[in-house]
Amino acid sequence: MDNKRRESRLPIQLDVELVADDKKESSLQTRDLSNSGVYLEKGDSNLPPEGTIVHIRIKNSMGEGEAPLVKARVVRVDNDGLALAFITDD
Repeated sequence: MDNKRRESRLPIQLDVELVADDKKESSLQTRDLSNSGVYLEKGDSNLPPEGTIVHIRIKNSMGEGEAPLVKARVVRVDNDGLALAFITDD
């Protein structure tokens, strides 16, 4: 299988909150992270389908205040979880 990734991924486990369009919140954990996206492990949550716009936030931020919500699109759903591509408003 060819690796089509343009960016290297950092294996890291962070607790995140995922908010789908229907405003349902899920607690998930990252498996890896890059500048352009993140992979979230499934856990016990129902996952939004491919193409859904979602927002994610790191639960335990290391700085002051609450971490910002980051907009992303679900680009792949598989048995282990889902891959998200970050959306920038540039």
